Amino acid sequence: MKQTMGKHFEGQTVLITGASGGIGRAIYEAFAREGAILLLTDLDSKGLDELSQSFSKTTQVLTAKMDVTNEKEVVQVVSFFLQTAGHIDVLVNNAGVSTMNYFWELSEEEWDFNMNVNAKGVWLVSKHVVPSMIKRRKGVIVNIASMAGKIGAPLLAHYSASKFAVVGFTQAAAKELAPYGIRVNAVCPGFVKTPMQDREVVWEAKLRGIDDPEKVREEYVKQTPLGRLCYPEDVAKVVLFLASDYSGFMTGQALNVTGGICMH
Repeated sequence: MKQTMGKHFEGQTVLITGASGGIGRAIYEAFAREGAILLLTDLDSKGLDELSQSFSKTTQVLTAKMDVTNEKEVVQVVSFFLQTAGHIDVLVNNAGVSTMNYFWELSEEEWDFNMNVNAKGVWLVSKHVVPSMIKRRKGVIVNIASMAGKIGAPLLAHYSASKFAVVGFTQAAAKELAPYGIRVNAVCPGFVKTPMQDREVVWEAKLRGIDDPEKVREEYVKQTPLGRLCYPEDVAKVVLFLASDYSGFMTGQALNVTGGICMH
């Protein structure tokens, strides 16, 4: 029998950054099915416009363009959401970027780009959402990290560093916020079939001298004990679990969604 959580998030407000990307879309669609009021942000205004048109008339949703690395924008958007929705029950820090190169050939710009979006962005958005949660002594934060935040990934030293930072931030924030009843956890996806992966297999193939990028993707599958790529929906299900009271006694955790590649 197929299990369902029902309308588990009916009336709850959920803020999701990077909402127009592959994982972001799967996450907001999952929360929408569970009755959540969606607060969606992305730097890609065209992507936001497209997703706004995809909702049913019954879905309550607000969208706003936001650069997670720009504190002024973060303050403005979070304030807008709080004034309009009244409160934020769940924050999903999903916005993320990647580039690929040998670490000795990385530019300072590449390093800063990955660190700023992937690590600084998680801190900045959390910084400005958390005071309202503290006031209510209630809230959940779910950070999207990566398998690369558990195991250093070749050609992704800068990305790995940023995702290790997300895991560390998750643990520290969980300890600081526990006295207020606020839980903070992370999800560490493996090889996820998204447009980001489509770019990465091309980059990796070129850097490694492989003639066909699909051979790189085949290697990803071979590395995965469960024998397939991770899909955005796999990640979204775990995000829902961590945001729900089913995980009510879990905080500071970084759950792997890797098909068995990473087991620690």
